[in-house]
Amino acid sequence: MAKRRYRPGSLFTNPIFALFVVALVVFLGIKLFSGGSSSSSSYYAQGVYINGVDMSPFTKAQGESRLNAWADKLVNASYTFTFEDSIWTFSPKQVDAKFNTAEILRSAWSLGHVGTSTDRSNQLQSLRVTPQMFYTELSYNEAKLSKFVDEIYNTVYIQPVDADIVLGPTRPMIVSSSVDGRELDREGFTATLISLMRTGSETTLYPLPVEIKLPSVSSDTAENGLQLIVTYSTPLTTSSSSRCSNVRTALNNFNGFKVAPGETVSFNEVVGERSVIRGYEMGTVYYGSSVTTGVGGGVCQASSTLYGALMYAGMTTVERHHHSLVVDYCEASMDAAVSEDAMDDFVFVNDTDYAIYIYTSVINKESATVYIYSNRPEYRIDLLSTILQNNIKNPNIEVRVDTTGKIAQYSSQRVLYKEGKLGRRSMLERIYYDWDTGLEVKREVLSEDYYSGERDIYMTGMLAP
Repeated sequence: MAKRRYRPGSLFTNPIFALFVVALVVFLGIKLFSGGSSSSSSYYAQGVYINGVDMSPFTKAQGESRLNAWADKLVNASYTFTFEDSIWTFSPKQVDAKFNTAEILRSAWSLGHVGTSTDRSNQLQSLRVTPQMFYTELSYNEAKLSKFVDEIYNTVYIQPVDADIVLGPTRPMIVSSSVDGRELDREGFTATLISLMRTGSETTLYPLPVEIKLPSVSSDTAENGLQLIVTYSTPLTTSSSSRCSNVRTALNNFNGFKVAPGETVSFNEVVGERSVIRGYEMGTVYYGSSVTTGVGGGVCQASSTLYGALMYAGMTTVERHHHSLVVDYCEASMDAAVSEDAMDDFVFVNDTDYAIYIYTSVINKESATVYIYSNRPEYRIDLLSTILQNNIKNPNIEVRVDTTGKIAQYSSQRVLYKEGKLGRRSMLERIYYDWDTGLEVKREVLSEDYYSGERDIYMTGMLAP
């Protein structure tokens, strides 16, 4: 039997071989379209990350095991907080802490594994361009966490106690020392616990964040606050006994008087009504542009003495009025006129960080003095009184009828009976100096005042010319 020679062309003309080639081309096309680098169906798709970790090297079981182990480690971790001799232990499981691992794992695995073959293929192609990041979320029982923090807060808390200062007859005195308090930094401690639950830490021992709470009046500041920082006096050498008595009665209201930081004080409210029943006597009173007498004459010297002392102490004036006439018991612009009928008041506020303690003393025919105890001011304070214009004549006059006829007999006469005190313009500045260098730090104008002066008094007679 003769052998048939094999001819290659006959293979390609074979219909069975042709079908095989077509099937092979279709299969390779599908593989090429699917990306060629698609993950095995038993592994997470490339481009999937959980908490920043590439999941593609892990099978579904491995991914679940690793993430759950991580979450279990955080939830079951234990941390110790110490303060002095006390110890507190905290574990996230105490407050029912947990992570949504099942939800995250399900979402991460679904990419490239769920849906039609076309859906999965499209997802794999998209992941190559835009990786998908998944992050677990922490949940916990807020009420339990708050209760845990509150229990520690209440254990640690100690209320600060101010030094007890009494106003003695001549100066303030400390009768009991202050006590520092302490308080848990509640917000900071809570934030630390939440951070440990979320991310964990290799460190397991922490100091409890406790803050020392200083009293408003510590023993140290109280002792410093008992320094005599101001002594200011005005003279009473030419005053009558009744006037001296009125100055004393008014200033006695401020003897042993405390003014807290931020407190505002009204002179009229403290001194009250100027009446005989309250111990006031008749004395010289400046009324407008005239000098007369009235109950309580001399109270303005009390308010002016207090004003000068407070300005040296660095207090802030809220309300202050100058007299219409020049007063001779203090320097220019260092007076503070007060009255009940005109509602003129002297009001000041303690804008410093420390309480001030006011004491007063009045010696008949000598002086009225105000003493102020407090912490030493930040700067040394001086007051500068400047007369801007002197000898201002009041153009108005007062005419009185001489019923005795000793000075003027006829109505046509105008006889000068009393020449009025001259007025002036003046300014008061407060100057601050550095305690160590003595250099001026700043200055401020406290007031610019115009004293109109006293009217001249003329006498006229009763008889017709």
